[in-house]
Amino acid sequence: MKKLTFYLVFALLSICSYAQPTDWQKSFDKVNEAFQKEHFKEAIDGYLALVNEYDNSPELYFNLANAYFKIGDYVHAAYYYEKTLKLNPSMQEAKTNLNFTKEHLEDDITIIQEYDKADIAHQSLGKLSVDSWAVVATLSSVALLICFIVYFINHNSTLKRLLFVGMALSVVVGLGSLYAASFESNYTKNSTTALIFKAKTDFKEEAKTTSATLKELHQGTKVYLLEEKGLWLKVRLENQEIGWINKDVIREI
Repeated sequence: MKKLTFYLVFALLSICSYAQPTDWQKSFDKVNEAFQKEHFKEAIDGYLALVNEYDNSPELYFNLANAYFKIGDYVHAAYYYEKTLKLNPSMQEAKTNLNFTKEHLEDDITIIQEYDKADIAHQSLGKLSVDSWAVVATLSSVALLICFIVYFINHNSTLKRLLFVGMALSVVVGLGSLYAASFESNYTKNSTTALIFKAKTDFKEEAKTTSATLKELHQGTKVYLLEEKGLWLKVRLENQEIGWINKDVIREI
């Protein structure tokens, strides 16, 4: 709670820090020019260098994924499309390109959606990021303070009633936003995904080498991380199958 309070106090300032520096944008535009000239390997090197400076741009990851797709590296393309969608789940172009990229991957795993209460809540609360909910909570606090000050110095009974309603709404919105920010933060932590980067790996029934192999998985397959046990990870596939794989074959998204 202390960490969340600290986060909210500086939420508005953090928005400014997320703004991409002018020099970074110029470098990004220059790398985009290399991409447009079909110098894809040069563009990939440039995009990766920019990721080291600023790793919170869905547009950067999207362009990087497109560059990998152009050179036929579909595993890295899928990985960076997933990174794009993690930052901007509503980017339709990334969804379309990711689906097209998956057609070039070896594993054809049918996506089966199963929703629990947390998933259902995320469908609504996830429309805003944790940062955005923190900003809403901060603005609600500011609105509450302004309404209180005006209420205290004003003597008009009608206006006082309106201000009292405004304060009540500010409290409700503020508390609701705090809850939403906390919920989305925890939901994200508990929804860690990864891509397999090894050419092939065994999908085991248990966390041991001698366990029965359920199937063979290949690079580019997306998994949901559930549990870690020594050198093994318990994962769920997109068709809801659950098993174990070696932890050194994946890269977290």
